[in-house]
Amino acid sequence: MRFLADEMLKKTARWLRLIGFDTLYLERVSDAKVLERAVKEERVLLTKDEKLAEEAKALGVDVVLLPQDGIEEELKKILGKYKLKPAFPEKTRCPECNGTLERKKLEEVKEDVPEGSQEFSERFWKCSLCGKVYWEGAHWENIKRVLAQIEEH
Repeated sequence: MRFLADEMLKKTARWLRLIGFDTLYLERVSDAKVLERAVKEERVLLTKDEKLAEEAKALGVDVVLLPQDGIEEELKKILGKYKLKPAFPEKTRCPECNGTLERKKLEEVKEDVPEGSQEFSERFWKCSLCGKVYWEGAHWENIKRVLAQIEEH
């Protein structure tokens, strides 16, 4: 699945990337440009904008019109519609740029990891596009909690 999130869904795009889905996020572009990109790249459009959703459907774009209920409800709706399973952390993508993450040894990324995290983390990843380094930090438990809530549904 390949998604395209409109300007209102930056957080949603980041979460979809975290759980393994190729998700573009466009900001400060017109609805026409969003639609053009969705059509050209055959991406599912994610939006909260009813007018944009109708325009996309008229162009044959698959659309998910999301509720205003928060990230858990948004993810439940997207994953449920396509019967998708989160792939965290196995297929996590960079939440910043959507690049793929490559598993690294501490020695390979040591200069990018705070000393305290080096002692407590065993797994590290580096983005193939932007070079950002990720590891199991305090945020890890929050991610697992949100995913548990989604999977309960």
